[in-house]
Order: sequence, then C-alpha cells, then structure tokens
Amino acid sequence: MLPSVNDINLKEIRDPFFVYKPKNLKKSIKSFLSYFPGETLYAVKTNPIDFVLKNIYDHGIKSFDVASINEVKLVRNLFKNANIYFMNPVKSRYAIKEAYFNYGVRHFSLDTDEELEKIIQCTNFASDLNLHLRISIPNDFAEINLSKKFGVDGPDAKKLLIKMKKLSKKIGVSFHPGSQCMNPFAYKFAISKTASLIKESCVNVTYFNVGGGFPSKYPGMEPEPLRKYLKVISEEFSKYFHKNSDIILLSEPGRVLVSNSMSLVVRIDLRKKNYLYINDGTYGYMHDAGVTGFTYPVRKFREEKKIKLVPFSFYGPTCDSKDFMKGPFFLPESIAEGDYIELEQMGAYSITMKNNFNGFYSEPKIFIQDSLKNKIHFLGLKNGNKITTNLGF
Repeated sequence: MLPSVNDINLKEIRDPFFVYKPKNLKKSIKSFLSYFPGETLYAVKTNPIDFVLKNIYDHGIKSFDVASINEVKLVRNLFKNANIYFMNPVKSRYAIKEAYFNYGVRHFSLDTDEELEKIIQCTNFASDLNLHLRISIPNDFAEINLSKKFGVDGPDAKKLLIKMKKLSKKIGVSFHPGSQCMNPFAYKFAISKTASLIKESCVNVTYFNVGGGFPSKYPGMEPEPLRKYLKVISEEFSKYFHKNSDIILLSEPGRVLVSNSMSLVVRIDLRKKNYLYINDGTYGYMHDAGVTGFTYPVRKFREEKKIKLVPFSFYGPTCDSKDFMKGPFFLPESIAEGDYIELEQMGAYSITMKNNFNGFYSEPKIFIQDSLKNKIHFLGLKNGNKITTNLGF
C-alpha cells in the first residue's frame, strides 16, 4: 500500500497535483446511463487518462468518441472490443487509413463532399462504412460556442445525405449544441431541425447523435438537473421516431461524466493583496479558468473549519500577464504564501489543455482517494502511463 497523502510532506511536492475520486466518476456514469435511452459514446478528449478510461469502460460505457488517430490508438490498445466513432469531421488521409485498416474503425464523421470523397478513397471504397453527417445548429445557450468550425445545413446537407446513401453501409446524423450548454431546450430545437432534414431528404438513417455539451455545475453556472436534459431529448426524439424505429440514439458526454472525478491542488507562491500567484495557470491545468472564465469551488487544502472567505484572483507561474484567472475564488482571508488550495471540478479538459510554455509543466501527478478509508494514495503517471497500485484502478 502506498502512503496516504497525510504522510507526505507537501513542502517537498514541487508541482500541482490531482486527487482522483473514482466514486464520483461511478456515480456520474450511473446517473447518465440510467436516464439516457440510447448508446453513450464517451468523448475521449475530455479526459484521456488510461485508468479513467478503464473505469468508464468497466462502469458500462463501451463506445468512444475520438477526434484523432492517437485517440483511436489509445482506445483500441486499451479495449479490443470497444466501439470507436471517429467524429472529427475533418481528418488527415493518414488518420483515415490507419483507423480503418489497422484499428478497425468503421464510423466516420464528415460535413463536406471533399471529406466524403477522402474517406471513400482512403478506405479503398469499402462497403462496410458507417458515415455520420455533422449538421450545423446554433450554440446560443452554450458557454463555449462550437458552431463556427463544423456543420452543414440546408440544401447542401440534403445533397450530402443522398450521396452518402450510395456510398455507405449505414448513415448517421449528428450535431453539437456547444460545450457547457445551459438550456436543455437547445437539444429540442436541434432534434426538430435534424429530424425535418432527414424527412425532407427521404434517406433512411440508422444513427441519430445529439452530441455532447451536457453541463456540470460551477460557481455562477447552475444548469437544470441532467435528468431534465435527457428527458427533453427522449421526448423530442420520440415525437419524430416511434418506439419501434430502428434508429439508434447516440450521445457524446464528456464534461458531465468526469468533471467532478478530479480536484487540483496548487501552491501559493506569492500574495499581492487579493491576487494569488500560484504554481498552475492558464497554460497548465487551469485553461478553462483563464481562457473561458470558469470559476471552481475552492478551499484551503485540508482546511475543515469555517473561516471568513474573501474573493481572490489568480496569476499562473509563467511570464505572460495573460496567465490570469479572474475568478472570483473565495478563500480564507488569512491565506498566504506556502498554503495549498484545492480546486474541485477539475476532471474535464484540464490535463488535455496543458502545454509546456516556459517549461513549467511536467507529467501530471495524481493521487487516488480511497473512498473506503478516506485516504489518498499516490498513483501518478510515468511517460504517460499508469504506475500500478494495489487499488484496482
């Protein structure tokens, strides 16, 4: 058994570190699967750590939404029988060939004639392709708008569907309401629009993908309960496709599954009034706090007693003044250099968005919280791979 975090001298830990909470992950997955009436594809980009993926697989999600050939390789090497959906609408020829011929991928997304031709050519005109058309929809209710880069609409979408019918084994349609979608009725509108497009095209569709965007709770962002989102989706889908329909409903959750599965612990290196200079930032694991302005539940690490809280902003460790996280982050008034801060809800898009600007960031250090004994044990990564423990993760 590796040592509890209580036995570690925090002053000797130079880098930020994560606390992994598998109990939270299990609860989030169970909740989503209990309400969603279709096939769930985990969005690998959200958190691609191997033991997170293994827990997701073990808790019932056997399908994965990937965006790159490296994500394809990661999933296939972990799970020989997983269903892999290559849902990036623009892929390199190399990635398509590798995915199809070496990793058994049969699901590909597209939104142009050019990408369709590329997929057909790179798979040697294969007869077992499942092609998914990415439909353009507004992202008016999303905190992060994803509508500008991908998606096709109107007559062009209908023409592509008809062309795909001749070149694929099965056809799917998909859309994305944007990341951290704050209104469940965004899905209602998107389903209605996409269903009308299918009807007007007179094309039989096998897969109907409502995308991701399912939100998590952050300070200042309190979305409706997840079950309301999934109820809206289920009811709207049923309006257009009867219960005996062969159409398979898909979704691509990411943030809603993993956000509360990790917290991040950082150290204060300097305090200037209500500005805290910490050893992580916008170029590290706190991209969403700096670039998109998310705030997180925070507390002084190991602090249990109730103390007067005041608002702070953070500066990261790099030399760039843009390495700034406005917050507000509410912490004890007495917080000082050398103290450690724990930020909750850091399981989504933290590790994937990190870079090595100024040479500050190394491989993530991760501890596992033992829910049975309420202890935390060091796990860590070495060269991107899990260091094995006896905790079963």
